[in-house]
Amino acid sequence: DANWPFAFDSSQVFRLSDDTLDLTLSVTNQSPAAAPFGLGWHPYFVKRERSRLSFQATGRWEMGDDKLPTHRSPSRGIDADCAFLDVDHCFDGVRGDVHLRDERMHVRVRSDLSHLVVFTNNARSDIAIEPVSHVNNALALTERADAAQHGWTAQSLGLRVLQPGESLSVTMS
Repeated sequence: DANWPFAFDSSQVFRLSDDTLDLTLSVTNQSPAAAPFGLGWHPYFVKRERSRLSFQATGRWEMGDDKLPTHRSPSRGIDADCAFLDVDHCFDGVRGDVHLRDERMHVRVRSDLSHLVVFTNNARSDIAIEPVSHVNNALALTERADAAQHGWTAQSLGLRVLQPGESLSVTMS
């Protein structure tokens, strides 16, 4: 449509074993021109009374009133009790697994993506742990007047520019 003028094919594969769900998401550029792409998942998990989230990162994108990123700040990630978290941010430089633990379960999220959106607050009974390939609103960030000053390119923000017929696949478990 007019909002996304590039043709593409996409597929998702689910594999379930005894204790792991493996996901693969793929996209192929079917347009006659190069096109920007980003992929990711948006799973929500139950947040129980003593849930704790932990992961390592190198940066966090701060949000404006419109809930879109405005700038990047250094961040080591999160290691906190979920009951006190009030977060709706994209983290970059995510390394290793993401852990959500409580007295009843331990969920480990592993992905080949280096960005992670985390969303929850004290009024919610769930937490979104979203491995993504790119910073939220990355296309618009590259168009900002100060993009070059910040070094914001499609690639630096995690988008991939796929040539005609080129594919991108990402995984999460």
